[in-house]
Amino acid sequence: MENAANFSPRKNARKAKELVFERKFIAIKDLKMKNDITGESMFRYLSKDIHEYPSPVEFHITEVAHVTNKTRHPLIWKSGGFKGFKGFGKDSLSWWSLKINEADISAAEERYLEKLFPDITKEEKTVQPPFLSDFTTSPLFLNEFSRYGNFRFTFPLTELMEVYKKQTCEGQEPVLRIYETKLFKQEIEYVVLVHSPEFNEKFRDFPLLTSSPLVAYDGHQIIWTAQAICETHKCKLVKMENGVLTETLEKKYQEFYVWDHVSLVFHITKVLTFPKRKLKASLSCCKLDPNVNLANGENCSSLDEAEKIIESLLVDESEKEDEE
Repeated sequence: MENAANFSPRKNARKAKELVFERKFIAIKDLKMKNDITGESMFRYLSKDIHEYPSPVEFHITEVAHVTNKTRHPLIWKSGGFKGFKGFGKDSLSWWSLKINEADISAAEERYLEKLFPDITKEEKTVQPPFLSDFTTSPLFLNEFSRYGNFRFTFPLTELMEVYKKQTCEGQEPVLRIYETKLFKQEIEYVVLVHSPEFNEKFRDFPLLTSSPLVAYDGHQIIWTAQAICETHKCKLVKMENGVLTETLEKKYQEFYVWDHVSLVFHITKVLTFPKRKLKASLSCCKLDPNVNLANGENCSSLDEAEKIIESLLVDESEKEDEE
């Protein structure tokens, strides 16, 4: 573990306090030993003794999402795509999160079982009751909700990378680097930078993603080794000879803990554009997280309002196409 450098405190564009460690992904086991965060609110969670839960869990993610609010959603629609926003006077970046569905969780569960029990048979896996969904309770896995607004654009990662390759990288393969580790009260965010080879010199001090044991990219998917998949620990993992089971904890034993996730930030110097039909197909609504609202701008009062806004935009676009 690197002890010479420390986390730096700052406030992000949403005025939320965060601790930032640039150019390095720091695992939870190492965060527990970081002296410069022992006085922070996050350390109160990190220092807890938590009942056993699945960790690490390897997810293979093929979709990414960009969520925005009522203010910025029409700007994306009007411009036909996504542009970067500067933070702290630095780089122009477009932020995307991993989109994890039920199939991804089921596949991760199977990998976890095979790693835990290398000799497990097909028959034993067949009779193993599903368990991972009992633990995937962090905000990352709650696709019905978002902390960042009501409008979600979802794309296959390969499609987003291909568009970025053509429009930003002049046909060359994008470069992926370790950008930073960000800490909030409970949240650990590992940020992956995606940029054009044209800017290799600019970002040369940021290690290539291939050096990270926590996050990888194989040209088709993000492979994420998740360390903390629960926000609230309501269950305990019980390991048996050739399988596991979930034990529901009594309320007095339930605990809040940290949770981790991965963001992709694309370095963009101009709008990354998509055909309107692609934007239309990618767009959906989600409810605002009732507990945490980080949307920097105006929000919809309800899911119904968001759905009507989308419907109105699509009707207007259809009328324009008919006129043409």
